[in-house]
Amino acid sequence: MIRQILLAYSARRPVKIISDGDRPYLERYFVCALFGIRIYLHRFVGSDPDRGLHDHPWRWALSLILLGWYYEATRQHGEPRPVRWLNFLTGDSFHRVILRPESECTDEFDLCTPSEVWTLFIVPAKDVKPWGFMRDKGQIGQVFTPFDYGPTGKPAKWWIDAPKGRDAALRRPD
Repeated sequence: MIRQILLAYSARRPVKIISDGDRPYLERYFVCALFGIRIYLHRFVGSDPDRGLHDHPWRWALSLILLGWYYEATRQHGEPRPVRWLNFLTGDSFHRVILRPESECTDEFDLCTPSEVWTLFIVPAKDVKPWGFMRDKGQIGQVFTPFDYGPTGKPAKWWIDAPKGRDAALRRPD
């Protein structure tokens, strides 16, 4: 029931499909910008790519889990930990979201990670720093590598010209 409501709502919202090569892993739907914050609906359809832990460009971010749950790998914890309800991130929180495909789930009690997770992602409207990845550099240790937006730079207000969810070619089928 909740999934059907989220699918119907997201079908009418502007979407940016975030991919690793040709493999989409996150559908970001714009919900609103209000009082200096932005609210997005995230639909994780795959794990963050394994290219290093990443941070975010905001002073803080709040992820409220609406449906499902995920594992989170961080610098602070050795093993990925389950995130089931709420995740508060600071600008220095380096992490990676990890889903486990349902096809690999063997837990008879249905405690495995689902193949998709829906979250409400709340962030300040203004970036305070670049975001990027912690990359392993051998004996040097890990080094921060800023994300490269390419020659056009970071897109401002991408949701104005973005397709609606129902029209996005790479949206995962319902």
